[in-house]
Amino acid sequence: MHLERESPMDEKQSPFQNTISPELLRVHQLDPHRIAIHHKRIIQAIHKQINTTIPVMGACTTSNGGVLSWKLITRLLSSTYHPALRKFQKSSLNYWRENFLITCIPAAGAASRFFSDLHKFALNFESQIPDLKNAFDSIFEKSRILNVSFEKRKYIQEILVNLRISPELSSLYDNLCEHDCENIKEQCTSFYNYLNQTLKTGKATYHFSEYKKNKIKNSTSHSNFLRTPWDYGSINFKVKNKKSAKETNFSNKNTHWMERISPQYVNNKKDPINSNDHLVFIGNHEENILKAYTACRVILYKYGSLPKALVPTTLEGDSFLMLKIAEQIKLLPCHGNVLVVPTNMKKEFEEKINDLSPILQDSTNDIFSLRNTPFAPKWLKSNNNINGKWVFFEQGCDLSTIRFNMDGSPFQDEKGNYAPVSAGHGELIHLFDKMADEFPNAECLHIRNVDNVIGTSNDRSEELNIPAESFRIIRDCIEYLRSKLEDFLFDEKAKKSNSRLHDETTFKILSYLGNFIDHNLSEEGLQICFDSNNRLIGIPYQSFHKIIGNLFHWQQLSPSLSDLECWEQTLSWLELPVSVFGVVRKEVADVGGGPIFAELPDGTKIKLCIEMPHASEEDAIEYFGSRGKATHFNPVLAFFELRTHKRSFDKEASVGKKVNYSKLFDERFWLLTKREYKGKPVCYHETVLHELIGNSATTNLIFIEVPRTLFRPHKSYFDSLGNDRRSYGFDETLATTETRNF
Repeated sequence: MHLERESPMDEKQSPFQNTISPELLRVHQLDPHRIAIHHKRIIQAIHKQINTTIPVMGACTTSNGGVLSWKLITRLLSSTYHPALRKFQKSSLNYWRENFLITCIPAAGAASRFFSDLHKFALNFESQIPDLKNAFDSIFEKSRILNVSFEKRKYIQEILVNLRISPELSSLYDNLCEHDCENIKEQCTSFYNYLNQTLKTGKATYHFSEYKKNKIKNSTSHSNFLRTPWDYGSINFKVKNKKSAKETNFSNKNTHWMERISPQYVNNKKDPINSNDHLVFIGNHEENILKAYTACRVILYKYGSLPKALVPTTLEGDSFLMLKIAEQIKLLPCHGNVLVVPTNMKKEFEEKINDLSPILQDSTNDIFSLRNTPFAPKWLKSNNNINGKWVFFEQGCDLSTIRFNMDGSPFQDEKGNYAPVSAGHGELIHLFDKMADEFPNAECLHIRNVDNVIGTSNDRSEELNIPAESFRIIRDCIEYLRSKLEDFLFDEKAKKSNSRLHDETTFKILSYLGNFIDHNLSEEGLQICFDSNNRLIGIPYQSFHKIIGNLFHWQQLSPSLSDLECWEQTLSWLELPVSVFGVVRKEVADVGGGPIFAELPDGTKIKLCIEMPHASEEDAIEYFGSRGKATHFNPVLAFFELRTHKRSFDKEASVGKKVNYSKLFDERFWLLTKREYKGKPVCYHETVLHELIGNSATTNLIFIEVPRTLFRPHKSYFDSLGNDRRSYGFDETLATTETRNF
């Protein structure tokens, strides 16, 4: 159930208020009422009738307690257990992960933003040279022959001379030719030769037999070949593909090296037009432009319509999904894995997972690392003990919206249809209930983005275990305090006493949690538990607020409340789900939101993981600019409590009750997201999961500093271009091209 209400409109009506067609919405199975609410909010935001920003009060830093430093966390975890119990510490963490933790990987995002740079270049290129767009379209025709007049070719050549491209685009074609997928190499080469010949002679025939979206050929399917030591620099060198003497650029007649030197011509000194045979000269610069356009067109055709999770990101042809599976097996094996996929693509992802099983078995360096996982061979599986089940949930039409133009009118494609888009990761909250039902014993949820690829080295595993163990220990402490406080409030004798909780273990827990906050505040909270003779006389609610309140940044208690009401308020805040976010230190080049202190419209002061669109222009410059006050950047990972009130310290452990997830969907945190879609600016209604579960108004939130090595996002295609398994850090678990060669 979506907690979205229709916001009141001003007297001034928008010209686009009634322009949404219910018939076009039903084509995509979208809810007209829900889209109408989104449309009204967008219109109000565009016309500045409502304010979508949240005032920033200050940045969360390690000095003010908003972020717990990496040094503090590692020191506390190393001293939590007695040295004799360190082995137990590791085994208990493994037991918790494999029995009570599930991982959610949002994979419903489209690849349009990932390829936005390629889209912009291709659209700009085709707007200036529409004839070459026709050339690309002509390869699907039966004849595949294109005729271009001499005047047009001369005009195109002049445009190419004046075009400028980025270094990333200029190297795109060569990087694709190093790709292990032979299909994409052949397509790029064939289409480039087709364009080049068309511009030179005015007529060319496309020779590639089948231009279609073939499945990505994984590197494990290559036949073995030998390499000599002097070929180490070329990963993709293959003896079977070695060119014959007839295919080389020099003939047998010119055997001396001086006779094979091609003279270099300067474009402005050479007549570009051969008037006798009407040939157009194409220089190196023009060739680079054509190669860049060729690579962009082929990539967009093959992968542009795929979800980002299925886009290849290594030279070996591995997709983000493949790498994420390898990470889960090695870095954080857990009770189950939930993959959130786009609408109507559940079956396709299930088939993809099945296809990846033999690839993982063939690529892994240690086959026994797959033991008791869904990807293990039959002889290595134990039917009684298989962990890490993969489950697929669709971020369906009920969790989607449509794109709008920047004036508020609905965006329509070439066919006149609306362009549906996921309404943001925040909609995943509506799937948390299904996740809890699918895994009845799961208590906690780990959230990681599919495009944050960090590798599988032992160092990354140890670093990732730090926030996981921090969450587990803090949650165990809070669970005990919840149970004791609940018992205390139900105890009639305790209510009539001096309003102090008498429990030595509770005092020890408060003393331990006091290590996470300022020492002076912790001492103040503990001192009021003793009398003048230094005897423990019970724990007042003020101790909870001095220690737990400063750890989670609770609101201040109203002075009008009685002692009993203060205890009840303390329990209600303590029952909020625990949420731990891992954030990295901000660098100059980082652009985006992060952990801050904010004030909501109702005056509530909270700790929040804010997104940039929610910050005003002044706050964005002051806090999130290159020299802003914010010291930490967007969350890398998150741990969230699915169930609370498990009596962890009873003799017989029981599964806790599910969190009321609907209360987490706070409509104060919706965003007017502005993006580019197919090279055009659009906007749409979005909610962000990290804001909905990353605010102290609805969760017990902690920001933990994590090292930069756990943060390697891929927001653009150029972020992954040229990388292989070794550069990503998978060489300890997956065979690279070099290791397979031997």
